[in-house]
Amino acid sequence: MEVHILSAGGESRESSRLYRQLKEAGYDVTWFRNKDVTKEELLKQRPDIMLVEKGLSDVDAMALLKAHEGVLSFPVVAVLLERSTEQLVEAFAAGASDVVDGSVPFEELAVRMEHWVKLFMRLNDGQPSEIIFEDLRIEPKSRKVFRGGEIIKLTPKEYDLLVYLAKHANTVCHRDDILQQVWGYDFVTGTNVVDVYVRHLRKKVDRGRARKIIHTVRGTGYMMH
Repeated sequence: MEVHILSAGGESRESSRLYRQLKEAGYDVTWFRNKDVTKEELLKQRPDIMLVEKGLSDVDAMALLKAHEGVLSFPVVAVLLERSTEQLVEAFAAGASDVVDGSVPFEELAVRMEHWVKLFMRLNDGQPSEIIFEDLRIEPKSRKVFRGGEIIKLTPKEYDLLVYLAKHANTVCHRDDILQQVWGYDFVTGTNVVDVYVRHLRKKVDRGRARKIIHTVRGTGYMMH
């Protein structure tokens, strides 16, 4: 499968091992490292997937990604120099679909890219026009969320988590299932990324409202009811 890749944050095409590997594997790669890339330019490129390299230059790759959160219709994989819970949370908060470190074998990275491209194709092809739970309304095609008619701004990963909970409303969602279905793979044992994101989501969806819809199931996970 031919994949068009945008790469941000690398030092240069010539010095990037990732760029060389992608080209050698036959991928169509568009390179940029301008931190002022506009939303229009990104959308005009219409890639299948974007790789964002963090920490390889003076370009703030996470800031670049976060500036366009919620408007990109393609998956984004963040390539970190160092894998840690703090950097994982930062990358997902900025809108990454997946996170790997720079030591990831290229074969694994290629499989992850193909997985996310196929997943986004399925999601974009068969989405319902609306997901509604009480006064919560989600528009999958535009990725907009409303509560009581008020628009709620979410990061891409917060949005994915909310959609998962809404699609499983009145059902207990186990933490491990949420990790697998929302993040796409198993995290290291003991990570609290689900709890962190649920806290963020509650602040935006439930705070200040008499009716709370996101609830903790002690020792198990979460449920929307």
